[in-house]
Amino acid sequence: MMTKEKDFDKESLVSYIKKAIKLLCEKNVSEVVILSSYKINSVLKENYGIDIKVDKIGRVLSSLAKKNKLKRLSTSIPKYKLRISNFSSLIFKV
Repeated sequence: MMTKEKDFDKESLVSYIKKAIKLLCEKNVSEVVILSSYKINSVLKENYGIDIKVDKIGRVLSSLAKKNKLKRLSTSIPKYKLRISNFSSLIFKV
């Protein structure tokens, strides 16, 4: 059974996004992972059974990228470049 987004406050939403990014970093072969709201959404659905709107994930991801000065790629969908070695130093504050 999937958990709907109404069950989450902002802090738990950020913690789930952190878990998804950590999982992406662990499973990635290269030293850089590209983060997008769609990718994080699919990781949350497949691995945790959580259904969150992509735009909510995008807003949290955007603020996370600003705080951590992640490089934004020039695509129509916002995507950010994260070096796996920098994951431990990411700031996940609400």
